[in-house]
Amino acid sequence: MSPASAGASEPTDAADAERPRIGLVLGGGGALGGAHVGVLKMLDELRIPVDCVTGTSMGALVGATFASGVPPQAIEREMLAIDWTATLGPGDRRHLVPMQRKRTGATYSNTIDFIVDRGGLRGDGGFLSTQYVEQLLRLLIGDSRDTTDFDELPIPFRAVATDLRSGEMVVLGSGDLSQAMRASMAVPGVFAPVTVDDQVLVDGGLIRNLPIDVARDLCADVVIAVALKLPTPEPQTLRSPFALVGRSVNAVVEANERAQLATLDDEDVAVIVPVGDIGSSDFDRVPETIPLGASATRKVAAELERYALGEDEYRQWRDRIHADPVGPIEIGEIGFAPLRHASADYLATRMKTRPGDVVSLAELERDMSALFASGDFLRVDYRLQPTRGGAQRLEVNPVERSGKPSFLRFDLGLAGSSGGDVLFALRADHRREWLNRLGGQWRNALQLGQVSELETAFYQPLDVPQRFYVEPRASVRRTIEDIFDDGDRLASYDLFETELQLDLGMNIGNHTRLHGGLRWIVAELEEDTGSIPEVELGSARDTSVVLGAIHDTRDTQILPTRGNYVQLVYTDSGSRLGGELSYRQAEAVIGHATQWRGSLLQLSAGAGRTFSGDPPLYRDFSIGGARSFPALARGESRGANYWSGSAVWALKVAELQAVFRQVFFAGFGLHALRVTERFDAAPADTLFGASLSFQARTLAGPLLLTLGAADDGGVQLHLALGRPIPEGTLLDKLH
Repeated sequence: MSPASAGASEPTDAADAERPRIGLVLGGGGALGGAHVGVLKMLDELRIPVDCVTGTSMGALVGATFASGVPPQAIEREMLAIDWTATLGPGDRRHLVPMQRKRTGATYSNTIDFIVDRGGLRGDGGFLSTQYVEQLLRLLIGDSRDTTDFDELPIPFRAVATDLRSGEMVVLGSGDLSQAMRASMAVPGVFAPVTVDDQVLVDGGLIRNLPIDVARDLCADVVIAVALKLPTPEPQTLRSPFALVGRSVNAVVEANERAQLATLDDEDVAVIVPVGDIGSSDFDRVPETIPLGASATRKVAAELERYALGEDEYRQWRDRIHADPVGPIEIGEIGFAPLRHASADYLATRMKTRPGDVVSLAELERDMSALFASGDFLRVDYRLQPTRGGAQRLEVNPVERSGKPSFLRFDLGLAGSSGGDVLFALRADHRREWLNRLGGQWRNALQLGQVSELETAFYQPLDVPQRFYVEPRASVRRTIEDIFDDGDRLASYDLFETELQLDLGMNIGNHTRLHGGLRWIVAELEEDTGSIPEVELGSARDTSVVLGAIHDTRDTQILPTRGNYVQLVYTDSGSRLGGELSYRQAEAVIGHATQWRGSLLQLSAGAGRTFSGDPPLYRDFSIGGARSFPALARGESRGANYWSGSAVWALKVAELQAVFRQVFFAGFGLHALRVTERFDAAPADTLFGASLSFQARTLAGPLLLTLGAADDGGVQLHLALGRPIPEGTLLDKLH
């Protein structure tokens, strides 16, 4: 968009000089700020000109877009088209994530990365990434971002933020317009603050949610102030600690807003927008707020009409502030800002745009999303700079986190069943990125619980695009192996394994990996509780060649609602390198998830086969549990071969936070399972079952509650929360 050469605060003709200058003030309110679009539409309908705009938080987002010359109707189209889940929540960008990060970056109970440095552990200052918020802001304001003096926008503009260091209001009138908008809406603790020189800037609503005084200082003889009014809460809603804290913040904001409204005089107009039961975080309800703003403006139309222009005068004003949308951009050169750790050569391979391409702003932002998904960046943005030939130089700026790229994540999983299982997994994952220019990654993990493990691995790409890699791994692991006979738990054994593995592999795009390598294990089986004569105790060396393939297009690893997952593993164990076991096994699983009219369909199938040899019981396939077969206890059916299939239909029953995908499903499933050459020598009959399930994404991770029944009379109730507890086959990977 091309800003006008003169600010609207400077009258350009006699009609402008005779009328009072009107300042529009748009208050903060999160998702409620969509109402400002309805106000703008009514002002346009009433032919009310605006000479300057001030805004806080969401008011700054709408206000800056309007001040950039975007007409209200276009702002409405943009607001209705925004995918708030993609902007604020987890979104649907897993397809941009490289395969290695998919395989190693998942936690279930939280998504918090702690940075490891000499001072200990620290976070980034916000629970949510601002990358996609900033992308939204850049797309809304177009090339007005290049206007560093906000007086030179088509309509002069000011955003209001709060400096956490001084505790004072900061009026932003110059610099990067998108950064000013972001600073004004940086809710403390939710989004990282914006640091400008020695100021730490957060949401302006803490000090000035309705910046009327700022508008008077900027240009206003007359103020049109738009305030978003929440209903007074009922006493019974203010009992939980979270409700009390939230209401306390709202009370502070409302107090400074009332103080500003009290400064209005008879010439000014207050537009008070009641928002009903819509909350400030209900971004999925933004479309509902637009007509609320229009309705509230309509009620004060008589007060506003005294400032209306004639049709010709208003058309001239509209033409003067109008900015055309940004057209296609020819990219002549691409450069990267200096990087301390990541490789610019690698990042360039992640972009679709090449020198000589003609692209849109949306296509550039898609590249920024791909780069952001490729590394541990706070954000990735860009600048366009003219070149002598008329094309643009694209300067990409990936902002790395401070300190070394060393990160720590914690994860927790809990599970229980009516069969008496009470299980947990407490895990810490450490990774050190960019140990060399090709992107070497060192990973370490410690897990305690049903499976206790200490693991270290080094992932070394062999080329710049990271298509080929080598990965040595070492681990020590303790697993509890339960043995059943006809549904009764007879004994439990402790399996101790020391493992070394060397893999060579190839990544094909973001979704597929092929790998193969050598695995060397020393396994020792010891009695824990109970004893079965047929179980061979003691240690054995297991050396094998392992080949595998993975294809993953799921929208999320946690309760996926769309996409496919396929995994195959072939193991050939023999006497090479001193091995004492001899067997050949293969296993494959496939899962598919899709949505239809608010319901969810999950299909899965798996099969495992032992082709030759007599592997020990801990190499048999172990089936049973909430994810593999709900009518069986965890690991209840164990054998040399199996096949299984299931279909679960689930209906969405509740949404706690649609934007953050906190969705609850109730489902019904049908299941089939056949296990042959079972350890308990039971007949190899096909088992059919059905299940009722309740699954959800919660703040504590995925929640899965299943009640399963089988045609042999078996019934099991399972509960799982957070990180899944392994059940014994690749079927664990599907959910």
